[in-house]
Amino acid sequence: MSDDIRHILEEWPYDPDDDIMVRIIEGDDGEKLQMRVDMGVIQIELDGNPIGEHPGNFESWFEYYQDKSKDAESHEIDDFFSLDTDDCKKLRQEAVRYYYRYLCLMKLGDYKRVVRDTDRNFRLFAFIKKYAASEMDRWALDQYRPYVIMMNTRARASLAIRSDLDKIIDNDEEAPSGIEKAIEQIDRGIVDIRNFYDEYGLTTEIETSIELAILQALKKEFVKNLPLSLEDQLTRALEEERFEDAAELRDRLRSRFGPN
Repeated sequence: MSDDIRHILEEWPYDPDDDIMVRIIEGDDGEKLQMRVDMGVIQIELDGNPIGEHPGNFESWFEYYQDKSKDAESHEIDDFFSLDTDDCKKLRQEAVRYYYRYLCLMKLGDYKRVVRDTDRNFRLFAFIKKYAASEMDRWALDQYRPYVIMMNTRARASLAIRSDLDKIIDNDEEAPSGIEKAIEQIDRGIVDIRNFYDEYGLTTEIETSIELAILQALKKEFVKNLPLSLEDQLTRALEEERFEDAAELRDRLRSRFGPN
């Protein structure tokens, strides 16, 4: 069998106007994620390690070094645990692989996996920050924390919006709307990004943060689509002289709160 992948590239031509070209294909041992780039195709595992390796019989280098740190802290080995520059290089390379995967998953709308991978990179960043011997190595990944927060927040907000479908199916009008939950997620993400800049004494960069601007714009869009309360709907119906609608809304309010 030829190793030439030209037939794949011709079947899936590169489009320079598409920021991320991604698809899911059926591989030899399950579904695979593929990302089309200018000069070829990147293939990524949907779950587990993005490239399918198992360093030291662990799912990833992160889990490998976590295990070593636990051994050191439990005094099973007589040594102080730290990450040297080569260790951090392996972890950074691995974090980039997870980044490419959640970038593709975001394009596909697979928000649960985006949350999974961004949460995972959060933990990795914190691990390096705690154990890296070099300050440069600690900053090398953590500087991207605002971006990961933004992606994680977008995915969580999107999942909250999807919850509206369950609410409609269950006919649960009392449940908070998906938009309200999404706004809560966005507010939390905005606070986390601001805290990052405060942590590093970079408060002057808050006003120019692209990640903050994206979340603030998303929140503004969601706020415009917030559902009106029954009280507000009744007021609007009366103002617009839709008296039949107003009577129905009044009955719904009375059934909820009683005639008084």
